[in-house]
Amino acid sequence: METKTTIVLITAVMILGTFSTTGANAQGSSASATNATTTVTFEGTAMSTVDALPGHQGHQAVIGFPSRTDGKIWVGTVSWTASKAVELRLLYDYDSSLKTDAIHGKPVTAPLAFTTEVPHIAVGEIAISLLKPINGPTVAPSFYSGSMSFVAKAVAFHTINGTPFTVTYAVDATAKELTK
Repeated sequence: METKTTIVLITAVMILGTFSTTGANAQGSSASATNATTTVTFEGTAMSTVDALPGHQGHQAVIGFPSRTDGKIWVGTVSWTASKAVELRLLYDYDSSLKTDAIHGKPVTAPLAFTTEVPHIAVGEIAISLLKPINGPTVAPSFYSGSMSFVAKAVAFHTINGTPFTVTYAVDATAKELTK
């Protein structure tokens, strides 16, 4: 029984470590480890840093879990409490081959990255959902919390006005294949 408990604890620490060490930059070996994971249930506490999304350096963010690069999408629930009011930022692949017109418009997007050569050229494009949860009247002004279901490529806590914050959160999510 003690061996099973130790294995479960070590596995939990490894999963939490994978997600807590990704920070604002979800690239490298941590992203690879995340892509190998299909079901996660974890909690974490983090302080925001400058948003790493290109063009969003005036914002603050905590990456709940990084973008998948294996074609799957996260489906789950996230709950949180934060030191300041935060938005939930969800990212999706955007099909930039679709040529929109003035009548239909275009959703909010951002470059996924830029080339290192000058002039810097955008590589890929993502669509952004920035959700401001309404929690109703608070009992105390310090209760900035919520719980929300989501379907997204990546999930982050965010302040568009650049206010630094600390957030404690719990996630239960599964990486699913897109059916279309």
